[in-house]
Amino acid sequence: MTALLDQSSAPSDVPDSPDILHGGWLPYAARQALTLITGAGAANAAGSFTGNGHAHLLLHHEDDVALYLRTHADGTPAPAEAAEKTVTLTLAGTHYLECFRHRGDAEADHPWYLRTFQPESTYACHPGTLRTTETSPDGVQLVVARAPLAPQGPSLDPDAYLQRLTAAQALITPALTGRQAATEVSAR
Repeated sequence: MTALLDQSSAPSDVPDSPDILHGGWLPYAARQALTLITGAGAANAAGSFTGNGHAHLLLHHEDDVALYLRTHADGTPAPAEAAEKTVTLTLAGTHYLECFRHRGDAEADHPWYLRTFQPESTYACHPGTLRTTETSPDGVQLVVARAPLAPQGPSLDPDAYLQRLTAAQALITPALTGRQAATEVSAR
């Protein structure tokens, strides 16, 4: 994952086959996320926030890595410019991404790149990328950054933070056994 955080935005700068791109990481990442949820205390609420249709729940911050769970929240997603580099791993549900070349495209609702991410999908977002992200109500992503994310809305109070962690835990747990992947395949 650090290989993805370290890559530049140059098209020729693709990491040499990081393991995460080969799949099979979902049960491990779910287990790690659940361990971090168990260890997360109400003190992490101060680094957590809602905004733009998402809740960002700080799980861990140490040295040059900050880990968040991103979940669905009230509000309408709108185009926003990424302030920092992030790597996103989809753990549950569906995550939608629209990228725009410039504000005019965003105002005209004319994205130049659209993508839907299912569980075990990964992507990197570079600073300056103008994008809209939306998460299904059952969606949870693990978002990794080098530093804490700039809040896009109000901070969560400790009770709301812990409630959202508990809800995310219930959504992530099926990924441990592969039931989530099996359900999605049979639904297609």
